[in-house]
Amino acid sequence: MRVLHLNSYDYRGGSETVFNLSRFNPYVEKNLSGFVNVDNNNNILSDVKLKTWESDSKLFGSINYIFSLRNFLTLKEFLWSNEIDVVHVHNVFSSLSPSIFVALKSLKDVKKFKVIQTVHDYHMICPNANLFNYNENRLCENCIGKKLKLDIIFENCDRRGWVYSFIKGLRNIVSNNVIRYEEVIDKFITPSEFLKTKLVQDGIERKKIQVIRNPVVINRSGIINNKKNVICYFGRFSQEKNVGFLIDAFIKWQEQKNNDFLLILIGEGEEEDSLKKKAFSSPFRDRIVFKPFVPQDILKQEISVIKYFTMSSKWYENAPMVIIEAVANGMIPIVPNLGGMKESINDVVKVGKTYQPDNIDSWIKTLNELEKNYHNEILKLKDSFKFISQFNLENYLIQLNKIYRNIIAV
Repeated sequence: MRVLHLNSYDYRGGSETVFNLSRFNPYVEKNLSGFVNVDNNNNILSDVKLKTWESDSKLFGSINYIFSLRNFLTLKEFLWSNEIDVVHVHNVFSSLSPSIFVALKSLKDVKKFKVIQTVHDYHMICPNANLFNYNENRLCENCIGKKLKLDIIFENCDRRGWVYSFIKGLRNIVSNNVIRYEEVIDKFITPSEFLKTKLVQDGIERKKIQVIRNPVVINRSGIINNKKNVICYFGRFSQEKNVGFLIDAFIKWQEQKNNDFLLILIGEGEEEDSLKKKAFSSPFRDRIVFKPFVPQDILKQEISVIKYFTMSSKWYENAPMVIIEAVANGMIPIVPNLGGMKESINDVVKVGKTYQPDNIDSWIKTLNELEKNYHNEILKLKDSFKFISQFNLENYLIQLNKIYRNIIAV
């Protein structure tokens, strides 16, 4: 069996992590891959030499964002010249454009390959990809179930303004209404039941979707006892992540409790300067610590002694791997009662608590309850290791291989 794995990049974020784990599946006889190599960061080059629009001028970049003729021809030539059994698509919209699906569609019946897509975001049902209106700073489900998803243009949903909103809206029309790319896909994989539900609401057949949780390389290095009084967030500092809420909530909690807890924020992003300004102007500036991203092994050492992990996202996080990673490292999670975050607490790790989104009093009440019942939460944390162990890499790859073989047999 020969599998071609496609993704925008080989290194950037969560979808790239899953892509890299998938494309080295040892249960597949031959793995091939196509992506845009980021700064030649490793020696494993792409088998399909794809190009991102981001290196083009504004005009040609906009055109290639909607449809890249170069990527269409490159992929089509590769598919024609190679025998492929399964094409496993990941996150290709962000840089490779919907042209990828035209190439697949043009040769799928001729070359007799099957197409699977792991859906990492909400791009199919939301032109803005995350069910969030940045212009109004709120959740938005206006486009779910609509054949023409034009609200992004009229509502100006993209964080960068009307031009980007228009281009994203146009790209969605090309992919969903002109190319009709859903028809190219034989099986969708979602990492959460929440995302599956949203796809079904938009009209995708339920039987066409299978949930496989994202794999987590679990190295249970976190200690259980003798934790430090620290609340930690690690991730992007961006608008939808709502990290400023954590600073405000922590400050109010300190005003009420005035204890020895620290809030450590690990990450980077466009909100970094404003977040630091907010923190450093508070009376508790010495208890709010910013740290940059560090290599995974160093990060694990740092967070292994931390008591709580918290999130504050305003949007429907799909299947945040950081929650499982936090639990695997001995931290108790505190997250908003939204989307994949809620699902992760209730159905995956089965430890920690959720709070009402963007509600400081709810966050404080949740934290106080955890502190009051910390011993019981530690017992749940120990039990949680049994639940999260099933999401190890080997199980994930075995499930993928089973899907490949089943889809070929149809």
